[in-house]
Amino acid sequence: MIQNVWILEKETGRPVFHKRFGSIEAQDVLLSGFLSAVYTFAESEISGFGIESMEMGEYIFVYCFSHNLLFVLAADKEDKRSNLKMQVDYIKSSFLQEFPFVVKGGREFWLNWSGEQTIFQKFNDIIEDLIHSWMDVKITTSIAEKMDILEVFQQLFSRIAKMTFPLFKKGKIKQKLEDQLKETIEYHKHILNVEELSQIFDIKETFLDVLSVNVFNPELSAETVKATIHDLCKSTLVVLEEYLGSKKYSEEFKKHIHPYLKQDWNRIRDLGLDKFFIDYLP
Repeated sequence: MIQNVWILEKETGRPVFHKRFGSIEAQDVLLSGFLSAVYTFAESEISGFGIESMEMGEYIFVYCFSHNLLFVLAADKEDKRSNLKMQVDYIKSSFLQEFPFVVKGGREFWLNWSGEQTIFQKFNDIIEDLIHSWMDVKITTSIAEKMDILEVFQQLFSRIAKMTFPLFKKGKIKQKLEDQLKETIEYHKHILNVEELSQIFDIKETFLDVLSVNVFNPELSAETVKATIHDLCKSTLVVLEEYLGSKKYSEEFKKHIHPYLKQDWNRIRDLGLDKFFIDYLP
């Protein structure tokens, strides 16, 4: 999430525009001067080109420079730098388009500028519209990603069902698997949103129905979904391998699960699930 937006006059560090959306609070003039000084120091003493981004605590600061102005975004460290870079570039273009006299006046304009920010105040509505539209897109993208993650795992569990159902029919390992899954589900029940194992446990069809996870919960991140369902999957496969033995387990895995991994590997990799799925390989 974008926390703050600054537009600074580079040579003096004076704030031209500032909008706060999140929790970063500091004296505007002091922080503006610091952000400008860091850029200038890197430009003159280290790289010769200023800096593109830096991390401080939980946040990342992304820079863009044009027409004697520094455009700076502060966002959560987990946000993708490539996205933030595109966003700060778009803010730069929008500002310079809205106030062409800044470009036309050049350095002379800033030498004569009194520091009065009200002449740029109408940019407030523009930046709010931009940030809110990006937040809406991010929320929608996050929901789609979580649904995709769950669908991939559901495909895996459907294939695990084909490995386990013959064993259940013979009355074998069912109780051990149920006990193991109950323990795992109890640990994650705040995420899985279930009270009884029977709500998601179906030995004939899907084995585990993980599509019931509430992907619309804004506090539930894609990484949490991955880790939670991975625990369920790993718990199941560990019990299966213990019962079948390494050789038989490997044969069953290659017969039922390998074809799916091969077929859907591009999506698995793009979702960052490959590290989990490699962990399952016998």
